[in-house]
Formats: sequence, C-alpha cells, structure tokens
Amino acid sequence: MNSLPTLPAPGEGSEPQLLEELRLRILRDGPLTFAEYMELALYHSQWGYYSRAEDPIGRSGDRDFYTAPARHPAFGTLLGRQVAQCLDKIGGGEREWVEFGPGGGHLAASLAMELRRHGLGPATGIRATLVEANRHRRAMQEDLLRSQGLLDGVQWLTPQEWSASDEAVRGCVIANEVLDALPVHRLVWRDGDFSEIRVGWEDLPVEVFGPVAGEHLLDQIRAVCPAPREGQELEVGMEALRWIRRLASRLEQGYAILLDYGYLSSEIDSPRHHRGTLLGYYRHAVTERYLDRIGRQDLTAHVNFSSVLEAAVRCGMQARGPVTQGRFLLALGALDWFAESAEDASFAAQLKRKAVQDLFLPSGMGESHQVVVLATAGCELDLKGLEPAERWQSPKSNEEFEASAGES
Repeated sequence: MNSLPTLPAPGEGSEPQLLEELRLRILRDGPLTFAEYMELALYHSQWGYYSRAEDPIGRSGDRDFYTAPARHPAFGTLLGRQVAQCLDKIGGGEREWVEFGPGGGHLAASLAMELRRHGLGPATGIRATLVEANRHRRAMQEDLLRSQGLLDGVQWLTPQEWSASDEAVRGCVIANEVLDALPVHRLVWRDGDFSEIRVGWEDLPVEVFGPVAGEHLLDQIRAVCPAPREGQELEVGMEALRWIRRLASRLEQGYAILLDYGYLSSEIDSPRHHRGTLLGYYRHAVTERYLDRIGRQDLTAHVNFSSVLEAAVRCGMQARGPVTQGRFLLALGALDWFAESAEDASFAAQLKRKAVQDLFLPSGMGESHQVVVLATAGCELDLKGLEPAERWQSPKSNEEFEASAGES
C-alpha cells in the first residue's frame, strides 16, 4: 500500500533571507496581517517574488504561469485597436498610454505596433509609460522593444515613481492581471464575528487569528458579505481600492482598461468560494499552502469588481463591465485570425489558431478573465470592445487581415 506523500513544512523552499526577515519582523512587531505578509513575499525589493531575475511567465515546466500577451500577439493587437479608439476619442495633442506590470514586454510591443498602424505613434505626440519595479524585467522589455524598432517615445517608471508624480495623464491606462496580485487582508467569520487571519511565528510561519485591523476593513467586508456563514473566509483588497483612487487622481482625461481574474460581490460571497479565492502558483501547480516557498511562489486573489466599480464611481469616474475577456476580444475582431480555413492551414498555423482561441473561448481565458473599462467624466464609453454582438463586424478577408495585422 502506497503511503501519502509528506507535505513540506511551512516556509520550506523559501528565500532564506526573506524567511529570516519575516521571522524578525514578527518577533519585533507581532503577527502580520496577511496583506503585510503578501507585500513582503511578493514585493520585497531584493527577495520578493516579483523582484526576481527569473521570468515566471511561460508554459514550460520551470515557469509558474502564463498570461494572455505571452500566449499570442493577437491579444496586444486587439487591445491596441481598443486603445487606438480611446486615444482618438480624447482628441488631438499630446497623449499617453500607460501599462502597469508589462512582464516580458509582449503586450507593449504588440500594442505599440498596432497603434502605429493606426497612425498613433511618437511622431503624432503619442508617448508610452511602462510602470515596472523589476530592473531585470525592464531590461527584457527594453531589449524587445528595441529589437522591433519601438523604443522611441517610451519611458519607464517604478510604481512608486508613478504614484508619487503629480503629472496629469491624458490618455489610456492598461492593467492586465495587476489588481489580482495586490496584497489582500484575509478575514474569517467565527462564532458570530469576523477575525483577521494573520501570519505569526512558532519556530515556523503559522496562521493565527487576531482582531480585524480597523473599522474600514469591517465596513468593506460587510458590504461584500452581509450574511456570513460559519467558517467563511474572504479577502479584502484594500490595496486595489487605493490603486483605483490613485489612478483617478492622476487620470485627467481618458480611459483605464482593467483585465483580470475576478467576480462581482455576489459570486465572491457564494458557497463555492467558502474558503476565499486566494491561491498560490508554482510551476503551473495551484496550491493553498500560502506560507510555503515564500518569495518563490506567486500569490493571487480574485478581484472584487463590485468594490472596484464602486470605488471608481466614488472618485467621479464612469464605469462599464465586467464583461468576459472573450466577448471583449471578439467584439474587437478576434475572428480575423480565422479567415483562412482550418483544413487549409499548416500545422504551425493551426497551433497559432489554437493559441488565439485560448484567448477568447470559455475553455481558455475567455471566461475566466474579465474586463472593466473606466473613463473620466465627458469621455464617451461607446467603445468597440463593449459593443453588443449584433454590432460586431464580419472577419476580414485574408488580404485585408494580412495588410492590417502584419505578422501577428
């Protein structure tokens, strides 16, 4: 009879320096909120997961996850069509598009190329800002853009530099899978009250229960979960709401396109998410052992789009969504990649078709990822990506598509 595998101890496989810093902080300050722990594990300037030199994005076994821009350049091309319309609606003069968390630079490259096909490049007063904290990834992005002749008009800022700036943005902000990686508090309903799940230390990192860190957290969780069930766990993304408020303060005129995992409050509060939505990712495997591999595994929680939309409206912005990524991309012309008959396509072409399908079919990212569009007052929200199906255009012919999409 086979015995069950021994589970690793909490903290096993972690970055040693980060584990020691965690221990010292807990001994000095007491148990950390999960948001504080997540900030340390993901964003520590030296040893955090998103500060590493290794690229975690890709389908190979030594990577942890893959994203839509890395799946196929069609994603960036389609999103570029929407950004082009947004920039056109804003009008002439100097305009800017901003991408948060550019990863390997695939989205920025495809998007920039599509904008140039629309006549919206540096020569027409369009500049780009890539908001990136990791110097290794910035070098990757720079190399990719340089290799495609797209470096002109691009600047880089760290998230801290972008947040601290008072310069008004006139243009379009893109955040693909950004909000889901921002730190969250974890709360649990036990014996008629909410407690906060914190990270303590008992020779190893452990989960402990403590009082909720502030009335503002309780107010937020009550709005999401008015009738909690015994043992129900939920995440509260206060950092995501702060991100929205800072975005609203910087965006003087224009749009923000947010693409992410997420649900409305009614779904987050449902029994199927009784243990919350927080997950760890390591080598394409999903785990709920959040205290393992500290600094070496990703941590992510589904975005509460109800809270995000409410925060944006409170800041005076208009909001639409969420709509599924599949619907959004189909409205922008995803079927253009299928003008050629599948029977006539080469094996390599069929693999590319499958990659594009993964972006919009429910079995891929089409249903799991959602899109929310925000706009400043006065900006029209009759955008192509939000159009109903009856207004979608027919796929382009092979000749039209090749002329407009190049090698994508």
